[in-house]
Amino acid sequence: MSTLATFQKQLAEIARCQGISVRTWSSGNRSSRNLIELSTTPEPTVLYVKEFNTEGRPGFWGLTKNQVTRLEKARMKWFTVLLLRSSTDGYVLPSSEVREHIDDGSFELSGDGDFKVNEDVDLKPHQRFHSLEDLFRRIL
Repeated sequence: MSTLATFQKQLAEIARCQGISVRTWSSGNRSSRNLIELSTTPEPTVLYVKEFNTEGRPGFWGLTKNQVTRLEKARMKWFTVLLLRSSTDGYVLPSSEVREHIDDGSFELSGDGDFKVNEDVDLKPHQRFHSLEDLFRRIL
């Protein structure tokens, strides 16, 4: 099972205890396994989840420009979750921080259509989580 699939399964177990369901988010006729919707109220919360699994190297992720645009157009509460070699460890950024990094150029748009995120230079210790319970508290 991939790190992303494990993450979604474990998150669903934690969410279920709080009466929240978890599913793949879709907008129109498009969906992606990287977009996970939680049935929070008064509106759903979407997590844009990316994973990095290479040992011995700082984290490096690509946020697809089209996905960020879709999330922003949906005008809902969303977060980026960057998994770091584990389904329970990584970084979480609210949409406002993602937008700030894009606007100031620290998340650079590459030729492949992804905003590149480098752990060493783009992320801060306060964005780090070490358990899904910690992540869940931050996004609710």
